[in-house]
Amino acid sequence: MKIQLKYIVFIAIFLFMGSTGKVFAGGIKGTVKVKGLRSPANVLVYLSKSPDVPLDLKRARFIMDQQNLTFIPHVLPIPVGATVEFPNNDEVSHNVFSLSRTKKFNLGSYKKGKSKSVLFSKPGVVELRCDVHAEMSAFIMVLKNPYWAITDDRGQFQIPDSTYFEKRGIKGLPDLEPGKYLVKTWHEKLKSKKKTVVVPENGTVSMTLKLTRGIPGVLYKR
Repeated sequence: MKIQLKYIVFIAIFLFMGSTGKVFAGGIKGTVKVKGLRSPANVLVYLSKSPDVPLDLKRARFIMDQQNLTFIPHVLPIPVGATVEFPNNDEVSHNVFSLSRTKKFNLGSYKKGKSKSVLFSKPGVVELRCDVHAEMSAFIMVLKNPYWAITDDRGQFQIPDSTYFEKRGIKGLPDLEPGKYLVKTWHEKLKSKKKTVVVPENGTVSMTLKLTRGIPGVLYKR
């Protein structure tokens, strides 16, 4: 009898919280379709604004690797205040630098097995180059909130992307609160697009974004 009573009370509390809007599990998923490119991968899809979500970055690890004369990954989103490691796992020396307004730096030349790091304290786009190998380039996207995703080879994405953060040492990313959000895109060779979506109290809203070649816009208005 006592067990049944506890069960009934638990269900009642759960239903009450749901009816008063205290239990939320919202999200956004979708597909990006591109025209003029071979692949819809590496498109950044993000929310321009969201509720403040404090992140514990003490154990976070964001890595921009260097292998086979290539930066890996090509696009690395990070939250403001994160530090990025730049290990050299190539057989040759590299000199990573950026002349971007968001963050200017030059790490100097260093050999295989060495690593250097940079703290990014301002939102924006950071284009990376190697002074030794002109063909090398990549982008670090410094974002104001953790609600973003990078499209896979099929152009699919999901926000929030908890797996992305967990792999980098950040846990407990909450779902989106219900409401209206402005979704934006960024890709170095595609025109940026924005679209408004409404996240439900429970469940996920789906969307499709069609992009064409062109000059991308800024991440945030200054």
